[in-house]
Amino acid sequence: MAQRAVWLIRHEPGNPLGGTVKFSRRYPTVEKRAKVFNGKSYVPVPEDGPFLKALLFQLRLLDDDKDFVERRDSCSHINKSSIYGLLVGGEELWPVVAFLRNDMIYASVPLVEQTLSPRPSLISISGVSQGLELLFGIQDFLYSSQKNDTDLNTKLSQLPDLLLQACPLGTLLDANLQNSLNSINFSSVTQPQKQPAWKVGTYKGKPQISISITEKVKCMQYGKQDIADTWQVVGTVACKVSFSPGFLLCHTI
Repeated sequence: MAQRAVWLIRHEPGNPLGGTVKFSRRYPTVEKRAKVFNGKSYVPVPEDGPFLKALLFQLRLLDDDKDFVERRDSCSHINKSSIYGLLVGGEELWPVVAFLRNDMIYASVPLVEQTLSPRPSLISISGVSQGLELLFGIQDFLYSSQKNDTDLNTKLSQLPDLLLQACPLGTLLDANLQNSLNSINFSSVTQPQKQPAWKVGTYKGKPQISISITEKVKCMQYGKQDIADTWQVVGTVACKVSFSPGFLLCHTI
C-alpha cells in the first residue's frame, strides 16, 4: 500500500508541450521494492518530461493529437476507470492512476507487490485505492477556499512538507492534508519563554550537561568445583547540569 511517485500537471492548451508539471514527488525506497516485487516485468518511473508527454497522449489532451491510435482508441480499449498504461521508452508503465479536474491532472503510480505479467486484477492492488484517496485529498486541499492563482501557488509550495506528514515514504497516513498543515503550524508556534522570579536576567550561554560513569569490577576465580567463584561490580554515575551562571545542579548515584 504505497506510491512510487505522485504528479500534479497543469493542462495548458496552446502550450507546445500541452502542459506543465507543477509538482512531482518520487519515493526511491518504494521504487526499490517495486523492482524486487515486479521482477522481469519491472518498468522504472520515467522523468517528468517523458511522463508528461505519455500521459497527455493517453488522455487525448495534446493539441495535435487528432489521429486514430488503435492501442488507445479502439473499442476494445475503452477505459471506464482512472487507471491507465503509459507507453514510455518502448515499455508500458502500469498501473497509472490519473484524472483531470479544473485543468489540473492528478497522477500517481502505485506499488504492485507482485509480478505484472500476467497483469493482476485491479481489485488485488491495494495501492490503487490508496492512490485515488491521496490524489482526491490533494485536490480538496488545493481548491478549498482557493480564490486565485496566488492561493494555488502558495498551496503548491506547501505540498512537500505536507506529504512528509500525510504520506511518508509513499505510504498514506491521512488524506486530509489540512490536518497535516494544522499540525505543522501548531508545532511551529513558539511559546514565549517565562522568566523565573529567581533569575535577574536571561542567560545567553549554552546549557551544558556533563555525565561521568565509573565502574569497578572485583572477581576471584578459585578453579575448584567445591568453591564458587565470586565477583562484585560497583560504580558511580555523576551528572552535572549547568543552566546559567550561578546555577549548578549535581547528582551522584
